[in-house]
Amino acid sequence: MTANDVHGRVSDQFSAYVENDLPPADKAQVDQHLATCIQCRTDLERFRATIGGLSKLKHKAPGDFLPAIQQQIHVRSRGRFFGKRWLLFGRIPFEWISLLMIVAMLVYYIITMMSSPTTVTPG
Repeated sequence: MTANDVHGRVSDQFSAYVENDLPPADKAQVDQHLATCIQCRTDLERFRATIGGLSKLKHKAPGDFLPAIQQQIHVRSRGRFFGKRWLLFGRIPFEWISLLMIVAMLVYYIITMMSSPTTVTPG
């Protein structure tokens, strides 16, 4: 096994190593490699620093965060989104209106085809 293979295998196990999820035999191999390899130790420290930085992002958003974002979207979209609902069903359901128009056109086409002459009578 080449040195690059060993470095790659060890770096692939950093997450499990940091979380103590490695089997004892694998952990011993990683420890043994880290004792002799400065590159992998440096990479492990960078990995730990990155994970430490990301763990600070786990704070919950304030309670007014979502309403504030929705208000900004409402203002910037000039009232198209997150506005007050009106009519009986809220916003106009354009999908249903489109479907009804297609059905109406189909019914009109069928009626037109049924009422048109299908045969030509000799005169």
